[in-house]
Amino acid sequence: MKSISQRLLRGGITAVVGRSAVAVGVVLVNALVARLLSPEDTGLFMLALSMVTVAAVFADFGFGKTLLRIIPDAIASGDNVRAQSHIQRVFLAGILTIFATALLLVSPFGVWIAGKLSHGSSLGELMPLVALWLIVTVVISLLAETCRGFHHIAAAIFYGGALTGLGNILIVSFVLGITWYTSATITLKQVISLFILAGFFLAVLALFGLLKWLRTRGVSTDRSIKQLFIMAWPFWISSLALILLTHAEIWILGYLRSPEEVAIFALVAKLALLVSFPLVIVNSVLPPLISELYAKENIKKMERMLRISAGLTTLCSSVIFLILLIFGNGLLSFLFGDYYAGNRNMMMILAVGWLFHVWAGSGGFVLNMTDNQRSAMIINLVAGFLTLLAGLWLTSLYGGLGMAIASSSGLILVNVFMLLVIRYKLNIRIYAGLSGLHDLKEELIKRRQARQQRATD
Repeated sequence: MKSISQRLLRGGITAVVGRSAVAVGVVLVNALVARLLSPEDTGLFMLALSMVTVAAVFADFGFGKTLLRIIPDAIASGDNVRAQSHIQRVFLAGILTIFATALLLVSPFGVWIAGKLSHGSSLGELMPLVALWLIVTVVISLLAETCRGFHHIAAAIFYGGALTGLGNILIVSFVLGITWYTSATITLKQVISLFILAGFFLAVLALFGLLKWLRTRGVSTDRSIKQLFIMAWPFWISSLALILLTHAEIWILGYLRSPEEVAIFALVAKLALLVSFPLVIVNSVLPPLISELYAKENIKKMERMLRISAGLTTLCSSVIFLILLIFGNGLLSFLFGDYYAGNRNMMMILAVGWLFHVWAGSGGFVLNMTDNQRSAMIINLVAGFLTLLAGLWLTSLYGGLGMAIASSSGLILVNVFMLLVIRYKLNIRIYAGLSGLHDLKEELIKRRQARQQRATD
């Protein structure tokens, strides 16, 4: 098995290439949607996407996080049968939770929620499509987490999720690009259907590959589905609370304001999210490594790895932050059209929160991968609730600008809590620091010397 540093370096290179393509693709898809649909339909699309994202957390039930926790731990101990058994149980349990959540979306309750968010029946009429979108999204997301657990970073990035997987983005952006280039018309239903078809195609590929892999190896079923739910629920609650922190903003705006204002905020927020892009790359690689180092009780090496990662990502994020600060309004106009220009202040408030998030490091993954998922759950619950209250109050007063203030403040609060808890629980610091550069340099020198020695021999 390759060393931690070798896998971090190789996975990091793959993540940089893959996640860079995803970041560019997400911006491109959002720009095409904004130019092909009216501001009202763009707002409804963003609400539908948000509903899929939130519902996916319900349907996942924390199973994806258990894959990241169990698989690397099993590999570190040489128990591959345990890893395979856990994958099987996750997908069996996932069938129950996915379809239960999809039924909730198409129920009168789901239609009622959609009507409240969109101030009409337009979004409610789309709920059957939203339910189908949810199903394919969660399936490919679980496969992506399985790949990430085995440190197959390229496959994890390719499958991804609703608008986070490279495969989905490539298909959708290609079709939308042709539509825009030919000046053809496309409706909101057709845009959502396109995402569903792309996701279904990827899900078939994903399931075929996974089932073929499992058939070629014996799989033990020594643990029950009930035990899986018991293990997964803290991850689930934590993820739900975090989703409140990152997606309640769209729902609050949808409830209090018009779909047009939702479109403005959502597109501005997508651009501000680019500040966190370097950390997203790192988090594509780190979780299984954190779990493995924790299983080996190598906490100090984990701390060095986390601090240097946070330091390098903060430098990169600072460059993106400055670009948005200087060229913000021009970028909004160029990408999404003149209707969305003039919202740089809102974007920069959100960007400040993301920059702090990058500086603070991978706190959520550290807690989840070191058997402290209940602490992460409590932090996300408290911060999510406070952000929800602040968002309702500030949005009613200042609209999207108020929501940006609440969202950014909530993100900072979560990270402060996580840094304090990690310091108390694990006695390590994970925020940005370049103190590990010397260790990385020494490791690279040793590897080069070893290669030269083998070549000489």
